[in-house]
Amino acid sequence: MKNYLIFFLLILAFTGIHERSTAQGVKWDESYTFDKCNYFQIEFYARGNELMRTAKYAIHYQTEGENFMVRTLTESKGAGMETVIDRNNLVAIQMFGTGGGAVPTFNAGGFKYPEAAELKKLELVASEESKEILGYGCKKYTYTYKKIFGEVWITDQIGLQNDIGVFRACKMAALHNTLSVPGFVMEMTTEDAKGGRTLMKTLSLQKDEKYFVGFKDVEMNTAINKVNYYVF
Repeated sequence: MKNYLIFFLLILAFTGIHERSTAQGVKWDESYTFDKCNYFQIEFYARGNELMRTAKYAIHYQTEGENFMVRTLTESKGAGMETVIDRNNLVAIQMFGTGGGAVPTFNAGGFKYPEAAELKKLELVASEESKEILGYGCKKYTYTYKKIFGEVWITDQIGLQNDIGVFRACKMAALHNTLSVPGFVMEMTTEDAKGGRTLMKTLSLQKDEKYFVGFKDVEMNTAINKVNYYVF
């Protein structure tokens, strides 16, 4: 389960402080504006179903546009992290140490989409179970991936990409980045052979909520190498 406990992982070498245009084509916009938001949470359980901690996240996205932003929800000073995924410039901008008025560290790194043959598909097995989540009809699927297994609740009543939903947390593990069935993931459970379990739940969807982030005059570290889109 260790991979699932890391929501964002960025292993890159940094070139130092740069301004908006950098080596190897790493560039970003001066600011980003979002008008929609999805909320979800991740519950981490130890063996024996003991709840260890709960983390809450917001995904801000654009009604007109492809960019989005994932934000850790915390009031603790310096305990948060925010990541803008700029699909136009093919760059991810990460802000480490946000929350409570802390001054974060800024990092920008280019990414690349994998070729179709490189996509890692998670094979799902349909069940007869169904339920409603937030008013949307969902169907239950199960899966096994090496020593990890679990269940996924998917709805076909929402026209959103899973990149701006709870499944994004699973993609970060880079174990699988697409599903064998269509639909939007509303809830997902992963469990390992030692009994550790992670439950990812959608709390709300498509809220009208404006969010702005600016990078004018910030000290931005930039990454030397591009990484896979699903590694962030």
